[in-house]
Amino acid sequence: MNEGRQHQARGTRTEAKVTSELIALGHGVSAPMFGNERYDLIVDLDGELERVQVKTAYDHHQRGDTVVVGFESTVYQSNGAPKKTYYQADEIDSYIVYCPKRDSTLYVPFEETPRTQMSFSFRGKDRYNSHNRKAIHFAEDYEIETRL
Repeated sequence: MNEGRQHQARGTRTEAKVTSELIALGHGVSAPMFGNERYDLIVDLDGELERVQVKTAYDHHQRGDTVVVGFESTVYQSNGAPKKTYYQADEIDSYIVYCPKRDSTLYVPFEETPRTQMSFSFRGKDRYNSHNRKAIHFAEDYEIETRL
């Protein structure tokens, strides 16, 4: 399977997992019919519709308790070359990030994200001193069950 198809298959699996979780939490979920939108899902959060971009996190190669998610969109051009673009506030309202190796799903409002990527620590907050805690995004603070 070529790289573009592998990427697409992983995205499809992640979207299916996230959709089932959102439905289990009692939220309505819709998807664009033809895939031409910058968002993956529309989620009904108690009457408020939100444009959601779904992303898959991967383990940080140097820190075993940390995952990283990239906020780029990769489009494969006609010559097969990938082209990366980044999302804007007028395109999406939030990201929902699935971490497959931890079977964990995180909800992150767009305004809380940096432009290109974000790391989440699965270590307990008590493992860091108070100064370091300020600079770390703890996965437990973004868990979908507590955020939505």
